[in-house]
Amino acid sequence: MKHLRSLRGPLALAPLAVLTSTGVALAQEQEMREPAVAGVPAVPAQSPAGTFGQSGQIAISSDAGLSIEHTNVSGVDGTTTTLRLRPALDYFIIDNLSVGGFVGLDYATVPSGSTTTFAIGPRVGYNIAFSPFLSVWPRVGFSFTSTSTDFDDEDLPSGVDASVTASNLAINLFAPLMFFPAEHFFLGFGPALDVDLTGDTKTTTIAGRLTIGGWF
Repeated sequence: MKHLRSLRGPLALAPLAVLTSTGVALAQEQEMREPAVAGVPAVPAQSPAGTFGQSGQIAISSDAGLSIEHTNVSGVDGTTTTLRLRPALDYFIIDNLSVGGFVGLDYATVPSGSTTTFAIGPRVGYNIAFSPFLSVWPRVGFSFTSTSTDFDDEDLPSGVDASVTASNLAINLFAPLMFFPAEHFFLGFGPALDVDLTGDTKTTTIAGRLTIGGWF
C-alpha cells in the first residue's frame, strides 16, 4: 500500500504533463502561418515574410525607384537628362490578395527638345511566402500612358508641329522575388512585361525591374 501511495503522485501528474505538451505543440502550430498555396511550406507567423500580406495591410513602394540621369554621348552635341518616378500603393483586402495602383512620371530633355510621360493604372496581386525572409508577389494590371514631345522650333522644317502627343493603353505584368531584411521593409527584383494594347505605335517592353518599399 505504501508503494502504491508513493506512485500515486507521479501518476496524478501524468495527465497534466500530457496536456502541457499538447498545449505547447498546438501553440507552436499556431505560430506558423498557413501557406498561401498548397504545397508551399508554411513560414513562421512572426517572421518578416510571415507578417507581410495580412488582411488590412497597406504597402507603399516604387517599382522603378527615383532616378535622375545625366548622359553625355561622345560625338553628339548636348546632353540628355532623365527623371523617373513610380510611386505605388497596394492594399491587402484579404490575406495575400492585394489591389492597388501606381502613378508614373518620366521627364527627359534631349538636344532637340523634351519628352514628358505620365502614366496611371490599377493592378491586382497575390503574395506567396515560402521562407521567413522570401516571397513571390506577382501582379497584373493596366496602365494608361500619355506622352508629350516638344521639339525646338529652330530644329524643325517649316510646317512641322513643335509638339506631338500620343496615348497608349497597356497591360503590365510584374513578378518580383521579395526579400524582407527587416519587418516593414522589403526589396524585390524580377521580370516585368509591358505590352501596348492601343495606339498608333505599339511597344512591347521586357525588363528586369526593382521594387523597394515598406508596409504598415
